Amino acid sequence: MNLQNAVVEGGVAVLVIGWIMYRQTQWQALDQTKLWRGPIVLGLVGFLQMKSVLTGGGLGVLAVVLLALSAALGLTFGLVMGQLSQVRVGAAGLEARTGWVGSLLWLVLLAVRIGIDVVAHANGAAVVTSIGAILLMVALNRVGRAVVLARRAEQAHAVAAH
Repeated sequence: MNLQNAVVEGGVAVLVIGWIMYRQTQWQALDQTKLWRGPIVLGLVGFLQMKSVLTGGGLGVLAVVLLALSAALGLTFGLVMGQLSQVRVGAAGLEARTGWVGSLLWLVLLAVRIGIDVVAHANGAAVVTSIGAILLMVALNRVGRAVVLARRAEQAHAVAAH
């Protein structure tokens, strides 16, 4: 990977994470379609990018382990972020926001991800450091959060129906 690609990929990652962190602090309508749109788009882009990276070579054992660890951490942090989210009834229905604690979890996840990238780069598992792998981790994080928020929305609707 050359320096220009590293700068572009790093910039994209910072923009995506910054956008998500900002959105987490804002009250948003808890709409099922919007809840799943982000994870699906990020996952598809990440998958397509990973597919193009993998065309050049195979996956070693370390790369598979690090990718699985990234996926597990992304999903786990997403589930926790969904639990930490605040849900309220707004003018247009249910609204949710993860808030600053969830954003701090993003920073922790980012730090762990950087550590994984350092290990991967030092051991020749460059596929782990690709933007596709990062986007897949972010997509899984958003899936975890969406699963919890969708369940909480169903519970709120069930309580309101009684």
